[in-house]
Amino acid sequence: MFPSPGAIPQPDPAITKLEDNLVKGQGVDALTAKMAQAQISATQPPAEIWFPRRPAFGTQGNPVVLWANYFTLDASAKVPLLKYSLEITEKDKAQEKSGTSDEKGGKPKGKGKKPKESGNKPNQSGDESTKRKPRSRKIHGIIKSALDQVAKSVTFATEFKDQVISLEPFVLPENKTVTVAYLDEGRDDEYEVKFNGPSTVDLPGLLSYLTTMRNPPEESGKITFPRFQDAIDALSIITGYYARSNTSSSALESSGAIFKVLAPATGRLILNANVAHGVFRPTGVVSDLVEQFEHHYPSIHKSLARLRARCTILSEDKNQKPRVILKIISGLADRFDGGKTTNKPKVQALGAGAANVQFYLNAPAPAGLQGNAFCSVADYYKKRYGYTVNPKYPVVNVGSQVKPVYMPAELVEVIDGQPLRRKTTPNETRDMINFSCRSPFANATSISTYGRQVLGLDNPEFLRRFGIQVGKTLLTVNGRELLPPTIVYKDKQMKDKVVNVNEGEWNMESVRVFKPGRAIERWFSISIDVSGHRAHQRFQEVSDNMRNWVGFLRTQGIAIGECLLGDVEKVTVQHHSPADAIRPVFQKMKAQNPQFVFVVLPGRKTDTEIYNAVKKLGDREFGYLSQIILQQNLLKNSPQVWANLGLKINLKMGGINHKLRDDVTIVKKKVTMVVGYDVTHPTNLAGNAQGLPSIVGLVSSIDQHLGQWPATSWAQEGRKEMLGQELEERFKGRLELFRGVNQRLPENIIIYRDGVSEGQFATVLEKELPLIRNACRGFYSPASGLPKLLLVVSVKRHQTRFYPTNKNHMVRSRNIKNGTVVDRGVTQASTWDFFLTAHKGLQGTSRPAHYTVLLDEVFKDMPREEAANQLEKLTYELCHLFGRATKAVSICPPAYYADILCTRSRVYLSDMFENSDTYSTTSSGKSETERVIPVDVHKNLVNSMYYI
Repeated sequence: MFPSPGAIPQPDPAITKLEDNLVKGQGVDALTAKMAQAQISATQPPAEIWFPRRPAFGTQGNPVVLWANYFTLDASAKVPLLKYSLEITEKDKAQEKSGTSDEKGGKPKGKGKKPKESGNKPNQSGDESTKRKPRSRKIHGIIKSALDQVAKSVTFATEFKDQVISLEPFVLPENKTVTVAYLDEGRDDEYEVKFNGPSTVDLPGLLSYLTTMRNPPEESGKITFPRFQDAIDALSIITGYYARSNTSSSALESSGAIFKVLAPATGRLILNANVAHGVFRPTGVVSDLVEQFEHHYPSIHKSLARLRARCTILSEDKNQKPRVILKIISGLADRFDGGKTTNKPKVQALGAGAANVQFYLNAPAPAGLQGNAFCSVADYYKKRYGYTVNPKYPVVNVGSQVKPVYMPAELVEVIDGQPLRRKTTPNETRDMINFSCRSPFANATSISTYGRQVLGLDNPEFLRRFGIQVGKTLLTVNGRELLPPTIVYKDKQMKDKVVNVNEGEWNMESVRVFKPGRAIERWFSISIDVSGHRAHQRFQEVSDNMRNWVGFLRTQGIAIGECLLGDVEKVTVQHHSPADAIRPVFQKMKAQNPQFVFVVLPGRKTDTEIYNAVKKLGDREFGYLSQIILQQNLLKNSPQVWANLGLKINLKMGGINHKLRDDVTIVKKKVTMVVGYDVTHPTNLAGNAQGLPSIVGLVSSIDQHLGQWPATSWAQEGRKEMLGQELEERFKGRLELFRGVNQRLPENIIIYRDGVSEGQFATVLEKELPLIRNACRGFYSPASGLPKLLLVVSVKRHQTRFYPTNKNHMVRSRNIKNGTVVDRGVTQASTWDFFLTAHKGLQGTSRPAHYTVLLDEVFKDMPREEAANQLEKLTYELCHLFGRATKAVSICPPAYYADILCTRSRVYLSDMFENSDTYSTTSSGKSETERVIPVDVHKNLVNSMYYI
């Protein structure tokens, strides 16, 4: 990784020259004027939108050469590529057999007819339909079988989803549809695969575009982003086919898989490869998992939801072996099972054993059992199969909540290799980091060796047929190391105290917060214990240390009075309903109108439920700001821990913890509001979760020091990334707040939009930008004109990594230095984007944030080079203004705060998300998002940083 300087391959000078020439050409006045009139489109071009080209490459900072986890990819325009799109549906067996329906026009006759619901077996749901699309886990095998029929002598590649790339046309039936038999869950199903196409992949157009970065004449006047996506997708399918088709490849099974993305860059195509780790869900026999979870049934119920499992189906014939079928677990047997159906199951409680779960058994019943009566799962298995269910374990539902199918826990085995798709808890995140922590050197070596092997890049014959060749070594790129800003606090005399930044970090020794928030005159504290545990055995220590901590907060400059209760109050909660014990204490204090409550948690697996209860009660029901601290952290007597908690408290009370010595230039010169917003979606939920909402979080600055970021959040239609009309109303609220604090409106508004993909850039400009402009029109007169907007997308979830080539340009963890920016080599000259590693990587390989400018009205009148430098400087300096930390963070605070806000707002809906079958549909059949789902906080907390 660190060869002699002469042995380090320098960035390709031809690419560097092309980048410079293209950017220089983009500065020609005629081209700029033309671009100002251009349109941008995801599907069709909307009017009056300007997608800014890169004004220049940045020049500030110390130059450095870095490795990047990319390989060059050469493709030949002479090799024609054909693309087929696939449609897969289950074949209608009844129509195949008789070709007719019954006389009454009902469901088709024959084997394909939906079986009647007998209710006679706890392991038979009958929830099948005659024609449906296959589940994603089946599609791989179905497509493989279909291609075996039609592509025996044709070179092809597929992603085993819905596309196939080939060198020649397939020999297809007249209707372009083939039938595939697929054996699954004991049934021999048939599926129809229709091949639509072929269409020609415009690879020559892509390769031409990469050298000019200009649209062809026939497309002048509009810009579609990303450009030539079909051609990029085709090449991605080809380069990924080896790993996908090799089912034994560890890349498909291990937690340390190789992730690959093909990307267009200036003058070339590049292949991004990275070792990507994932968190996988529990695996094994459910009875064993119950022991691992210490019989904590809410956690087990949530963890099992939507997991694939092997279910052992017993036989009444002792000489016949049990069958094993695959099912999807809904969760544990629950008292909500059956919904509002007649004769719904009787479940004593979540986690009930087989003797306490009864289902209605229709006649005729198996021998020894009574029909048209309720029967326990224990009796059913005993009398029908002669099997004694272990009473120690809960019953598992492998059907749905509306149509449950009950099985003993010891007969259900969760299949391994199922990824966790929800947001990880802090403990899970910590464990994941520790597990996946590999040095940058180890990561780069894995990509260059193991990664190439897994992707089949060193077996080039297949790729060569498609005219593709992949480079042998990682790319090197030019980067720059930006200088850090200087941080300012206050000393004991409340004078400015300069603190120097060292490798992205600093400390608060002998300093106070820059601006204290409102005095905490009315507060109380509680220490929570869980029934059955003994956390309160150290209660006196908790009480003593709480007093010490409050004294410490005063030394930080935080004004805080005496506890309303005189001491910490003990509260004992039950496992499943912590709010029932906490609410009476909050209610008791209501008459004294407390501003703040400090809550000490025992530090157990139940902490998440207690945390959710505290935040829901404090944020929404009573209007108390709250700070939670783990008992173990309180008892450490650690100034560092106490100081970090103090930073959160000061922010919640409206204070500013630190500022930059030289305030952010653009904010200092003109009145500027900085905004961040994000959307989080429901993921990995049980049952019918389609109606659950997505959460939007919007934060905005109100002071020139960028220290306070009040927030607002709301719910919208689930899994919908683009924002609707509510954005306009909420943005008006941000402008009203800014005007109220500053007695004037902002001249500039800088917006960081978090989390959208390249394919959604056009939609952000088409759908969301007009809402923001409309919000502004209600505040600005025609004479003053609208504020200038800068809209930047920030993305952290990507696979680009950079590695040092020189020991003098790395930190102790062997990562690149904080402040390293890369805007060329792996970017497009036509797009104004850059990668910034603002933080100091402590473990593993640092992940840079990727910023892309979608709209620029703020910097466009500056000299071109200054515009590029100012945006990079602004973003890097913002990363030093994350209020609850004494270090630079990896993504700028507007986006970071918005993400934290979404997480907090989701806490208010935790019951809905954790019991999605119950909450996803109302009695009228409407989804939750068709009703108003409030996530707004109590009026006492509005316009505060309660979420931090």
